Amino acid sequence: MGRKRRTGPGEALDKTVGRLAEGAGRTTGDKSLEAEGRVLSRKGQHKTFLVTPHPNGGWRVQTEGAKRASSVHRTKPEAVAAAKEKARGQRPSQVLVYKKDGLEVQEEKTYG
Repeated sequence: MGRKRRTGPGEALDKTVGRLAEGAGRTTGDKSLEAEGRVLSRKGQHKTFLVTPHPNGGWRVQTEGAKRASSVHRTKPEAVAAAKEKARGQRPSQVLVYKKDGLEVQEEKTYG
């Protein structure tokens, strides 16, 4: 039968400091802690769906960074509903709904 390993004060201190550093890494986005796999979720991993006015009329739903719209709708409520449905299916995600001018965000919704 094996013996229980006894931990000294140095190991307890190392554990405590490690937990504090891990928590700090989550809040500050420290790259070294992220590389060790200690940061669970980062804002950059969210998929963002944009609802903006379409140049030819109507409203488009587009994934941030995409060149083409994923869908085009005649009314803003239809486009918002489509974007929210897509976002719910791809968590963690976010929906940004822009005003008619296309410059100012009117509504923001985050999922997961």
